[in-house]
Amino acid sequence: MKLVQKWTVFMLGLLVVSFGIVLTIRAELGVAPWDVFHIGLSNQFSFTVGRAGQVTGFVIILLSFVVGKIKPTLGTIANILLIGFMIDLLMLVVSSPTNLIIRYFYLILGTVIFGFGAGLYISAHCGTGPRDSLMMALDKNLSYDISIIRGGIEVGALSIGYILGGPVGIGTILIALGIGPIVGLSLNKVNQLKNKLQPKIDCYN
Repeated sequence: MKLVQKWTVFMLGLLVVSFGIVLTIRAELGVAPWDVFHIGLSNQFSFTVGRAGQVTGFVIILLSFVVGKIKPTLGTIANILLIGFMIDLLMLVVSSPTNLIIRYFYLILGTVIFGFGAGLYISAHCGTGPRDSLMMALDKNLSYDISIIRGGIEVGALSIGYILGGPVGIGTILIALGIGPIVGLSLNKVNQLKNKLQPKIDCYN
């Protein structure tokens, strides 16, 4: 039962993340760095945004293995596949608003939902995402602080995505600045809930 609960939390987190991403895309005010890359890739090839994310994810885990011998976990594969499928499905049912105020509402709400979902799926400890694998692989081979490595990865994805025609805007800045604190707050709240429930049912370990 514990395993079922653990994976249920993980997949719920991925669904929440996907919904948040779609809201930020539909706001049309700029998206997260990696989504800039995914949308830019989808603009250049006959990919949906979700499929572009899946292709990128599998290339990254292959690169992570070649560079740092980082083997993907089941959670990493599930992360890539499920988020891609969920984004494409939600893009069909969530439309872009025309009102500017509603677009900003989509952007802010999407950022909060994205961060909450990330905290939720991380708390399940079912495996890292592909970008984390690449970060760890580069950390093994480069003599730089890991924060610099992660920042470089994000800036690289953003720059290439922009060149490919991905949307960069105020939303990109908002997400870049806000996602870390939101994920941290989400993880803290989930862990508090975990501690309250642990005497009864240990859902996360």
